Amino acid sequence: TIPPECQGKMVQTPFLDQGAFFDYARQSHFAFFPQIHDASPRVTTQALSLNLPLLMNWHISGGWKYVIEGETGEFFHDMSDFRQAVQRIRSNIAANKYHPRRLIDESYGDNKQGPRLKKWVEENFAHHVKLPPGTQMLLPTGA
Repeated sequence: TIPPECQGKMVQTPFLDQGAFFDYARQSHFAFFPQIHDASPRVTTQALSLNLPLLMNWHISGGWKYVIEGETGEFFHDMSDFRQAVQRIRSNIAANKYHPRRLIDESYGDNKQGPRLKKWVEENFAHHVKLPPGTQMLLPTGA
């Protein structure tokens, strides 16, 4: 539930399909992740791909690796520093300091992660897996 002080300043939604999420994200200044019990919030990378900075709870179970303070977003620990984190992210957005999409472009995608996955499989499962000669990368499917 949104606290009374935040009414009219943010929108709380039920689960959104991907298209609806993208519509909301395109209208947003940043993506907000207050939760703790989320092992891998998929929308973090989706938000970064839309060049949207992240405001994330420091105590979240997963997804924290995508926040590089001052570059892709900011953390807050609890209500004791939440106001400062909001002010920091708003100020940095106004100063155009964030470049969230850059992290995705430089670190992720099939051409970067495919060879990395292949190397990991070869190093850890060579006794179980024999890849065809000339295999350059592995691409997971069904994720």
